[in-house]
This record gives sequence, C-alpha cells and structure tokens, in this order.
Amino acid sequence: MIIHFTTQPDRKLLGAALRRAFRTVMLLPYWVVGALTALMTMLTLCGGDGYGAAIPGTATALLGVLYWRATRRLVGINWKFYGVPIAWTIDGEGVRTASEPMDSLVRWPALERVEPIPAHLIFRIGRYQVLPARVDGLDAGQLAELLAFLHVRGLLKEEPEKAARRISHA
Repeated sequence: MIIHFTTQPDRKLLGAALRRAFRTVMLLPYWVVGALTALMTMLTLCGGDGYGAAIPGTATALLGVLYWRATRRLVGINWKFYGVPIAWTIDGEGVRTASEPMDSLVRWPALERVEPIPAHLIFRIGRYQVLPARVDGLDAGQLAELLAFLHVRGLLKEEPEKAARRISHA
C-alpha cells in the first residue's frame, strides 16, 4: 500500500498541532508552576499582605508571557521546514517527506505511535520529536485507507472511524 499526498502550509494549524503534540512537555513548567504561583498570590492576598502578593502575581504573569513566547518560538523554528508545500508518501518502508528544504524517511521501527488531532496526524518519534502531517486535505477514502493501515501497524490505538471523526473536527 502506498499513500501519497501533498500538504500546503498553514501557520495557525501548525501552531495548534505543535502545541497539542508538546502539551505534556509544556504543561509542567508553565501551567503547573503558573497555577502554584497563582495560588500563592491568592493565599497571600487572603492573608492581607497586598504587597507580598506582588512577587507571586508577577511570576504568574511572567510565566503566561513565557509560555506564549515559547510556543511562538516553537512554531517559528518548525516553520522553516513546514512552511512550504510537503509531499508525503506513506508506504511499507515508512513515512517520507519531500520539500524544498528537506527530504527524509522515518522508518516504521522509529515511530512510537500516531495521534489523530483536528486536521493532523502527529507521528511521534519520541517525546521531543514529531512529524505533524496535515491530513485535512485528504478525501474520505484516502483518509480511511491511511488510518486503517496505521491501525493494522499498531501505531493508531483507536479505531480508524473514531480517528477520522477526531481529524475532521478542525
């Protein structure tokens, strides 16, 4: 089986896919610590120390700004490779990408799993490496064939029909 398709760049969709792909990596330093500093701010305010709440309050705001900057930087770094049309080929050998700045092949043993998200399939190579493949342009037959193939390979954990519904909720 060979599936071939070409994706067009969309910075907003790439940003959403990368934020989703790296949500666990980003959750701890930003959201958990941010929630703790916000809690410290509230407890300090409840204790009657308005000036003492300035430090954790400022830290909470700073973490929000840093999270926003980090995600923008993540998209900016990846835009160099994903900001151009990409030809994807998925076959028995693995996942191939071909574009102006790069050609690559990721063989099946290197892939850990595939996550369907709105408009994308996230091919996970590891915790910090992903291939976000935009599949919202595939027709229903191609998408069904691709999802069934990934399910048979054991990379797609949910049923192909459920994955297709998740992808179409863009």
